[in-house]
Amino acid sequence: MVSASLPLRALWVTFCALSVFAATTAAICTEENIEVRKEWSTLTTEEKADYIDSIKCLQRKPAMTPKEAAPGVRTRYDDFTAAHANNTVRIHANGVFFSWHRHFIYLYEKALKEECGFKGALPYWNWAWSSDNLTANPIFDGSETSFGGDGAYNASEALAMSNGNYTFPRGNGGGCIASGPFANLTVPFRSFTNDELSLPETPTNALDYAPRCVTRDLNSAISSVNLNQSVVDTLLAQPTIKDFQAYADNLIPDTPFLGPHPGAHWAVGWGLEDNYASPSDPVFYLHHGMVDNVWAQWQSKDMENRQFAVYGTNRTLNILPAANVTIDFEMQFNYLAAPITMRDVSGTQQGEYCYRYDYTEGAPSPF
Repeated sequence: MVSASLPLRALWVTFCALSVFAATTAAICTEENIEVRKEWSTLTTEEKADYIDSIKCLQRKPAMTPKEAAPGVRTRYDDFTAAHANNTVRIHANGVFFSWHRHFIYLYEKALKEECGFKGALPYWNWAWSSDNLTANPIFDGSETSFGGDGAYNASEALAMSNGNYTFPRGNGGGCIASGPFANLTVPFRSFTNDELSLPETPTNALDYAPRCVTRDLNSAISSVNLNQSVVDTLLAQPTIKDFQAYADNLIPDTPFLGPHPGAHWAVGWGLEDNYASPSDPVFYLHHGMVDNVWAQWQSKDMENRQFAVYGTNRTLNILPAANVTIDFEMQFNYLAAPITMRDVSGTQQGEYCYRYDYTEGAPSPF
């Protein structure tokens, strides 16, 4: 106990020292307290239900983002979609992408735990395990422990799946999610086109209230090319951060190859392909769990040279003029959390983070 007779300055110094000590000790990550992020199909029925219930809890809670900043927000879940949409032109296909999304999904996991009682760790989607047949994946099988099945059939969505002059064979959905816990899920923001990704700033109406349902068009023709084990292995084999980033987003015009990051977005359909409002679909967080997983795996192969490796600018597609990022570049999260540097998120067992993935490179599918 601190003596009440100490001078005020001494009390303040003592308090600060105790606070620093407490923060330091609380931040120690050990094998005893580390959380393990697991692939969705390996979770128990109870673990899956806990995660889904926690998402629905966020979707019921009131938003924290001020209406003047994002008129469309209605729920706590929308806060995350709004932050992603508001930063889209600065966090994709550039030097910030992996770092920003690592912290974004951590903040989401933290909200699920602290505000909705989620007891587990953020799950992920191992792309390769379902690349040849998305509808057979437990994530998309339409059961009550899935994220819903395909969308209702909507022929007008066929034109959305073109890469330059190459058009993918269309899926069997296109409309609102038709089954499962998130059937007919409604979100408050409009959908966006890929042409809007390279805009210099976020569109002025991006966060206006424009309710619609989340759509799906599961497409194994896309996932089989872009999400198979060979693609994952090639990504992990890239020698530099520049090469790793480029292959992850290696959209080659007029071909079926998109790279695993956009490939997963496109394979699920326009609801997830939408660069701005894609977190509207709860599958977003499983997909980006895998994105973070492969980055962590790539870093772990040579932590001395890869943990703090950065390359690129703070603009989507590295469009100039833009600033080249450094490891101390400060990332913004609007009303979700205080700014944080890329250095602060460079490892999964430092600072606020204490987690690892259960992923074993090349492990066969369990289903």
